[in-house]
Amino acid sequence: MSSTTLPKRRSTRTTGEMFLRFQLDSQTSAVVPMLQTQEAIVLPAGRVSVIPNLPSPVLGLFNRRNTLLWLVDLPEILGLEPIDRHAHSYDIALLKVNQIPLAVAVRSIQGVVRFAPEQIQSPIGSFNPAFTPYLRGWILQERELVLVLDPEAIIQNKVLTD
Repeated sequence: MSSTTLPKRRSTRTTGEMFLRFQLDSQTSAVVPMLQTQEAIVLPAGRVSVIPNLPSPVLGLFNRRNTLLWLVDLPEILGLEPIDRHAHSYDIALLKVNQIPLAVAVRSIQGVVRFAPEQIQSPIGSFNPAFTPYLRGWILQERELVLVLDPEAIIQNKVLTD
């Protein structure tokens, strides 16, 4: 019996850090590190309990695996067009930073991508200064500028901590 040894090939698709990719609006893609992402789900809107008198980006509360989670509109936090409040369902990324969970609604989840951390470019001077506190940087992927978001900065947003 003979065995064949395949040559070891490393491509950018199988090396590098893993990130969850999603759309914030029709022109803006973003990623968050998978190390700070618990899961991505589609949640029926009827499972979100709207709580009156909360800041606009807070969509409400929902129960996931016996844990109550706040659901926030990530595009609105970042100053983009808010998620449709009359949608039948929400695409959600469940983030967790230092044991603090947060569910963020996005336009659509696009899957998992990989790239090397050294590919991340500095956001300083490249974006609106109000937007940059939430960015680790940006990368060019498949001829598209993709924002690399900082989940810790999102969770510490003053709208969510006040």
